[in-house]
Amino acid sequence: MRSWACLFFVLGLAGCGGDGVIVEEPAPPPPTAPTLTQLQDEIFTPRCAFVGCHGPFPNLGLLLLRGQSYGSLVNVTSAELAPMKRVLPGQPDSSYIVLKLQGDPRIVGERMPYGGPYLSAADIQKVRAWIAAGAKND
Repeated sequence: MRSWACLFFVLGLAGCGGDGVIVEEPAPPPPTAPTLTQLQDEIFTPRCAFVGCHGPFPNLGLLLLRGQSYGSLVNVTSAELAPMKRVLPGQPDSSYIVLKLQGDPRIVGERMPYGGPYLSAADIQKVRAWIAAGAKND
């Protein structure tokens, strides 16, 4: 009889942990999109402008030097696949730069950066996130 009493006591304590309302932890905020400055510092300058084809003597008019990338990318028609825009704000899947970085079969010419090494999936995702967030000039 004593063991039953102990069991009911323990079960009773286990059931008295709160008011019965399940409280969910709030979801973490979505990661913020990188800024153009971050992309410039991490990708465009070291991978495209000074060791690639888009520096002082830019291939196809695409200049990716600091202070000039935005005007050369955003809402500018692709020299290879008109009327597609190099960067169409809010639409990474319709932005030619994303297709070139991913090596999409619809591109003209080679995947970028030319001859590799190509950007990592994480770096391409940064470019996509910037475009999806509106491709703002900071």
